[in-house]
Amino acid sequence: MRRWTRIWSRFGGPLLTVAAVVVIELLSETVRRIADPHAVLLLATVYSTFNAGLRQGLISAGITAVYLAYFFSVPGQFFRYGAEELQRVLVWAIAAPAMVLMVGLMRRRADGASDEIVRRERDHSASLEALLAEHRHTEQALRASEERYRMLFERNLAGIFRSQRDGRMLECNTALVHLLGFSSRDQVLAQNATGFYVDPGDRARLMKLLQPGVVVSNHEVHWRRADGRTIWVLVNVREVVEGSSAYLEGIVIDISDRKRAESGPPGTAA
Repeated sequence: MRRWTRIWSRFGGPLLTVAAVVVIELLSETVRRIADPHAVLLLATVYSTFNAGLRQGLISAGITAVYLAYFFSVPGQFFRYGAEELQRVLVWAIAAPAMVLMVGLMRRRADGASDEIVRRERDHSASLEALLAEHRHTEQALRASEERYRMLFERNLAGIFRSQRDGRMLECNTALVHLLGFSSRDQVLAQNATGFYVDPGDRARLMKLLQPGVVVSNHEVHWRRADGRTIWVLVNVREVVEGSSAYLEGIVIDISDRKRAESGPPGTAA
């Protein structure tokens, strides 16, 4: 099967043309002489060119030209012609190769266009694959960055928070939950930050200090824990503006021990 496929791929066009010649001759001898065999042979030649290429098409055209030269010759005098027959032979001797060249050129252009489409699709696929790979790499880098930030956020010993100017809590870490004496992060986020201050006016004054790009550092305030006990904290906070939205981002450190040490034992004179 493979051998026949190879033979057909190399000689299929000319073999088809020879087969057409044999059929025409058999029909001419047994049924009726075909007046215009060139039409059938031309189809075989065109098929040969389009299916197998210019080389096989030219061979088929040569077979066609030789047979037509034989067909149009004077009966009993091979390859001798009258004026009209000679003209027909010359026309087909020129027309058959010309047809082959034209079909071959069309096929070559079609193959070139097909190859160009395939190349563009391949380039497009390669570009798309590179873009997707870059996108995946960016996503992985972003996830890794977010994970590092989350670990830093959660493992920091200082309390970290994000809130709105009106006091609504947006985010906090575990250290802030423990500092305020709550049992869960959700409990902290359900609070308003104003309620953490022993004197709510302290927060109002802090808000006046905060402007975009300004960082309030080492600001001491008196806070109240969930159990009612008061603590002194050191607040570092800034206002972050992202497009049309803004929020406060800060770090809180418990300095109650330091404040007690500074005030001295009870009853000690200043």
